[in-house]
Amino acid sequence: MRGTYEAFILVKVKDGREFVCALNRQAPSRTSEKLSLKEQEEYLATMVIWN
Repeated sequence: MRGTYEAFILVKVKDGREFVCALNRQAPSRTSEKLSLKEQEEYLATMVIWN
């Protein structure tokens, strides 16, 4: 999987609980086009998990 990466982050909160956060990022598209503001908003709404 060239051009992609995966990251895991251990988060410790003040009360002692621990959570593992994961990030998987796909390779950018091969076109050199920039996304419009509307396309960026759609990407963030559908492709990113917000906790």
